[in-house]
Amino acid sequence: MRRPYVRLLVMGSLVGAVTSGVPSLNVVQRTLLLLDVSPFEALSSEEVGALATSMTEMRFDAGETIFTDVDPEGRLYVVVDGAVEIWRSGIVIQRATRGQGFGIFGLLGVAADATARAAEPSHLLVLAREHFIEAISDNPAFAVACLRGLAFRLKALLDRVEALEGVTGGGTTG
Repeated sequence: MRRPYVRLLVMGSLVGAVTSGVPSLNVVQRTLLLLDVSPFEALSSEEVGALATSMTEMRFDAGETIFTDVDPEGRLYVVVDGAVEIWRSGIVIQRATRGQGFGIFGLLGVAADATARAAEPSHLLVLAREHFIEAISDNPAFAVACLRGLAFRLKALLDRVEALEGVTGGGTTG
């Protein structure tokens, strides 16, 4: 559900601006971005604001690795600006752009056998595991939204497998 608010218009590249000395996003800018990101839309604006204050910002140059296999710190990443590709077995399995998240496997302590790499200069908001656990403990709707997001991703992957099996003639006949 979209909340009524005024979007901030930021001219130019955030990454370029940040690397040239302009301050990071403030809590209002972080909150406005997160209000439209699944699973954060399940939270009130006050709850998103509280999480936004606990998030850190990271920047990566194009081609720079964000994590390999599993993020040992267990973090959820949200793209502010740029694009990140998730690679597995030499194939891009996900591309995250502005307002999209990734890193749920590491956040849950599960090895994804994947590498996250900046496809272009990227600016990310990062939520640490302890803040995520606190948020899902305090707000069951947030936990359900997280599970729903995982279910949608699983369904999309199953649909891709099914389509590939149809192309290659794999699978079983009933």
